[in-house]
Amino acid sequence: MTLTELVAVASHPPPSSGASASPEAYISLHNLHTFTQTSTFKKSCTPQNSLALSPTHVFAAQSDKSVLNVYNRSKNQLETTIPLPEQLTAVTCSSSGGIVAMGTNSGRVNVWETSSGRYTSTPLSHLQKITAITIDPTSTFLLTGSLDTNILVWSLPHLLLPSSTKKPLRTLEYHQQPIVSVICGHGTGPSALAISAAADSSVIVWNYQDGSLLRTFSLSSVPTCLALDPVDRGFYVGFGDGSIQQIEFAKVGNRTVELGTGAAEPSAGGNSAGGDAERSYDSPLYRADERNIPITTNGVAGRWSTEGHDTAVTAMDVVFQGNYLVAGTESGSVNIWDTATGQLFRTLATYKAPISNVKILPPTGFSDNAPARTSQLTVVPPRYHEAVKAASGNQVDVDTTMPPMSLQFHSTLNPTPDPFSPSADLEAIKRGIAYFNSTSSSAAPTIDEAKGDRITITEFKSTEDAEKIESLEKELAVMKERYKRLSEVQKQTWEEHTKWVMEVDKEKAEKMKEMGPEGMGE
Repeated sequence: MTLTELVAVASHPPPSSGASASPEAYISLHNLHTFTQTSTFKKSCTPQNSLALSPTHVFAAQSDKSVLNVYNRSKNQLETTIPLPEQLTAVTCSSSGGIVAMGTNSGRVNVWETSSGRYTSTPLSHLQKITAITIDPTSTFLLTGSLDTNILVWSLPHLLLPSSTKKPLRTLEYHQQPIVSVICGHGTGPSALAISAAADSSVIVWNYQDGSLLRTFSLSSVPTCLALDPVDRGFYVGFGDGSIQQIEFAKVGNRTVELGTGAAEPSAGGNSAGGDAERSYDSPLYRADERNIPITTNGVAGRWSTEGHDTAVTAMDVVFQGNYLVAGTESGSVNIWDTATGQLFRTLATYKAPISNVKILPPTGFSDNAPARTSQLTVVPPRYHEAVKAASGNQVDVDTTMPPMSLQFHSTLNPTPDPFSPSADLEAIKRGIAYFNSTSSSAAPTIDEAKGDRITITEFKSTEDAEKIESLEKELAVMKERYKRLSEVQKQTWEEHTKWVMEVDKEKAEKMKEMGPEGMGE
């Protein structure tokens, strides 16, 4: 099987060009080894950070409609269009595609379980629209960034629990300007990290599991997008002037760690730590004594640029091997950069509209890969609760109640006008006593209507049964007495109400007399 690595590219024509009707408003897949286009998904005008891909489907929010387009990758066609209560501004999905998370213009987070249709929505946790959203590699944590400068960390299992309180685990709030991008690292446990870029010209590296800030990078200009190395060795920042900057974690702080050797070289004015601190895996990124020291990256080191490449970098991603970076620009070009040299390798494609999303899919074709599945994942559209349709509640869950079951009884129940009336309760008690007698005695009980429905038992298996029957008979007598008093109260109430109605509306009073007290509740 041939090794294949695909990249998905989405374009987003400006509103003035008639985005909904533009032929350039589509999503395409390109083979990074043959540099050819393999698939095209039309009728999609996808804004930035609003494209997600699973092994079987493509999920794309639309900038001109409150819908989510779902494309089937095997059929290369639109499978379904899902209407939503409000405009989507960011979309992501888990690696398997089982969970799709969506950020909205109002600041809500919507989570959709594609295998069951379960759909849940959080309260207005962000004060402004969500601009970035990502799921960690274990599909346990969800991170959302917003124009309100905050990043919220959510527990995905908790969000999917029915009737759970939809609250974030923690808030990451060191940025001073709107969030531009948020991405999760590939590690788990203590090495789990997330990177966020904001309009305050800063990039922050977080440990999102405990909420601690690891590093702050001060940039020379406002970043437009982020990309992360496949093994978390560093990250890449795109800028509005078309340049890209590479920042390596092993070369930050007051020293440089040569990975694999354990040697640490102090920089000018810095001191190297001794002993265990100089181990090869002791990355300066995790040094607690330097976390509050911002790192300035204003120099030209690690900054890539080329002649004629002067429009903003809008989206980018790094290939599986880490040796190439694919970047889309506002002018519509999709370029491949060599990460080792920082040189422009080649142009993959050129569009007539700005590039909004670049997503590299996991490679396929390794010798140890499982055989390709013959059946595609079935996507179940969200089953909205009425409150979701109205978009008026603080938080809502999908209505996942099972359909009513058809209960089968061994005996036929006589229908009554009101199943919750006192008379219905008395009938239920009678049936219970009759059933108890039939299972505890050798002779069936008899009911003597002339003696007030008193139950007589011809034979008992034990004195304990007789005591239970006697207790039930006393309870029945009390219930009958209460029912008699309730009937008298109902009759008096009806008479007084009829008199009052007679004074107001004689015609209605005559109808009430014909119906009698039993018709008062109708």
